[in-house]
Amino acid sequence: MIARSTLLHCGMRWLCIALLIGLLTGCSSTQLAYRQLDWALVWWVEDYIPLDNVQEARLETQINSLLDWHCRHELPCYVVWLDNVKRLAMQPPISTADVEKRQSDLLGAIDRLTRQIHPTATQLLASLDDDQIEALDQAMDEGQEERREEFLGGSREDQIRKRGERTRERAERWLGALTSAQVETIQAWNRARGDQTRIWLEGRGRWQQALMDSLEHRQAADFPQRIEQLVVNSSEVRGEAYQAMLAEAQVAITRLITDLINQSTPEQRNHLEDEIDELQADFEALACSSGEVASEDSDA
Repeated sequence: MIARSTLLHCGMRWLCIALLIGLLTGCSSTQLAYRQLDWALVWWVEDYIPLDNVQEARLETQINSLLDWHCRHELPCYVVWLDNVKRLAMQPPISTADVEKRQSDLLGAIDRLTRQIHPTATQLLASLDDDQIEALDQAMDEGQEERREEFLGGSREDQIRKRGERTRERAERWLGALTSAQVETIQAWNRARGDQTRIWLEGRGRWQQALMDSLEHRQAADFPQRIEQLVVNSSEVRGEAYQAMLAEAQVAITRLITDLINQSTPEQRNHLEDEIDELQADFEALACSSGEVASEDSDA
């Protein structure tokens, strides 16, 4: 889920994840990271495309508008979502249906944010010249090669081991030290993932090629619809194997989360509760900051 990818789709996924940053990073950094997103995102885009002054100024304005919308309308929802997650996790045993509901709520938040970003991404892409598109194409190719080396390098056994280590680290982030039963659960889950990483990477390549094909027609009247298709229905572009893998992976991760919570100790649940409480406090502070900004704007 956490992969740096192309400017548009996975770039927007990066933004979505950054805005949900407490789910991925230490709670102590949440407020600082969120408040730095305006310029950080511009710099991130410029890693892929050398923007001119007009494009950069426009992008900064649009990102500030996006963040204002997000603070006003989305952050309060995250606080409620975290509260629901906490109440669920504190009362095992839980069911896969319980976890699916929480996942569905989170995916809904990401979808809302993706749709909000879509017009900005479309306008930026339509404004690119040939040199900028060439730079984007090269950056995406380099990123694809880096991911191939990182995730598919070495033997199959090495790939499986590294994937298991990444999963275990994420679980420990929220639960603390794992029990032997939880470690075995993660190992079994990991062994059953098959060629998931290879299919994911191949799907990325197809999506990137579809983006480059669309950019050849960036002045056409249907260009916004082409980009919307790439953003909203990206899995279709990535192919049938990707869609099947994604559906299987969603079921598997739901089962894994359910099992880990049901195997959790009281100490682990206390650890999880503390992590969620701290993250909620950060989101509440950020939402309140947004309200203060809104008041200042209305008084001006």
